[in-house]
Amino acid sequence: MIGRRQRVSLHPYVPRALTAAARRSEPKETGGLLLGWTDGGIIVVRHALEVPDPSATQTSWTRSETRANEALTKWLSEAAHPWLGYVGDWHAHPAPVGASTTDKRCLKKDSRVTQKSLVLIVHRSDETLDVLTAQRGSAARTTLITYEEINQKDQTS
Repeated sequence: MIGRRQRVSLHPYVPRALTAAARRSEPKETGGLLLGWTDGGIIVVRHALEVPDPSATQTSWTRSETRANEALTKWLSEAAHPWLGYVGDWHAHPAPVGASTTDKRCLKKDSRVTQKSLVLIVHRSDETLDVLTAQRGSAARTTLITYEEINQKDQTS
């Protein structure tokens, strides 16, 4: 079931970072964490942090909670930015396929443990990005808006 609507904005750096990580890991999957904040109901994704999976294959990547938490803690302490926090996950498929049923199920499951919406980005081998969101266990209708739209909104406020 798809519930509420959720807007997401990707900083221009994010797609480039995902593509670079996907290319480095070919022919295996890779993935990691999305960092950003929420601004007026819009999830702003500012950074993508890679969390390698030594057991990754051409069809799977698993996020180790231990490695992810260590990487997140280290990155956030170095960034020292008051708005930045965990907003979701990403991973790259080394084939032109989008989010799997398992990907969608995991997103909904993970969103049950937080009050905020979570984002999942799946990077396809053709560089298409699938951007999905969920909140409290339910998928949301996701609208991708440009980073420039966020900046224009801030300048007119």
